[in-house]
Amino acid sequence: MTTHTLELKNLSKKIKNKTIVDDLSFSVREGEIFGLLGPNGAGKTTTIRMIVGLISITDGDVFINGDNIRGNYEKAMERVGAIVENPQLYDYMSGYKNLMQYARIMPGVTQERIDEVIQLVDLEYAIHDKVKTYSLGMRQRLGVAQALLHKPNVLILDEPTNGLDPQGIYDLRNYLRLLANNGTSVVVSSHMLAEMQLMCDRVAIIQHGKLVRIDEISNQEEEADVKVHFQVEGDLLQAKKILAELNPELVIEDFGKEIIVQTADMKTIAELNKQLVLAGILVVGIQRKTKTLEERFLEMTKKGGDVSEVAVPVNE
Repeated sequence: MTTHTLELKNLSKKIKNKTIVDDLSFSVREGEIFGLLGPNGAGKTTTIRMIVGLISITDGDVFINGDNIRGNYEKAMERVGAIVENPQLYDYMSGYKNLMQYARIMPGVTQERIDEVIQLVDLEYAIHDKVKTYSLGMRQRLGVAQALLHKPNVLILDEPTNGLDPQGIYDLRNYLRLLANNGTSVVVSSHMLAEMQLMCDRVAIIQHGKLVRIDEISNQEEEADVKVHFQVEGDLLQAKKILAELNPELVIEDFGKEIIVQTADMKTIAELNKQLVLAGILVVGIQRKTKTLEERFLEMTKKGGDVSEVAVPVNE
């Protein structure tokens, strides 16, 4: 049975009669990295602020490890770590003293635990330096260490890759995967499509405060999303005609020196290659391509258009 550590049920937020978050529902599984993906102003940060209790909820509920934050906030937040927007750090203190300061207000944080999280985020070499000397990536890692001190099983990060260089993003992605592999549920918000595709197991695509759909990143091999590109030498139109006559059920396109066929079936790909070769068409390359998260995102949000007509398959 799948364990859900975080559940949103019909969550809404209105400010001065304007709906910022509109009837949002989804669940986060134990040990997964779950993304909140949407353009700036989509309602991602507002959603996170409601989850961690920084702003009030207009309607709906948030359950963390089964506890409703509206009726049992302290219990619900016991095992939650969060960075909303930027880590709150004391620049004039060392990284180590920042962690010590935070540990004083969190029950049960031992010296061993502090050393453990420092090692986890790979800051041993700079932990006794003042935070004002830290790069943005180092500050982000210290913020993650701070959020992990009390061993949360839910970690929530709002735009954690903002301002990071490629190495910093790569390191953060590896840290989050390590946490997820050890059972922590990680919720990450971002508008960076390519990075979310590399980082997350699932993403909830949000636009205008509404849930457009929840997408499995690891399950993109659906036939509708797969196209096979045959690179051919010679008469491209003749090659396309041969395949169209032998396979009238397939959608076949041409572009440049390529014939593009929509299919995910490996046997079909092999048969199409055979048909071209027997017809004397030289096939110099075959490549399977799936739609990127960016392509699917633009399709689903209709490039900023109305989302009311888009189906919402919630893969729980």
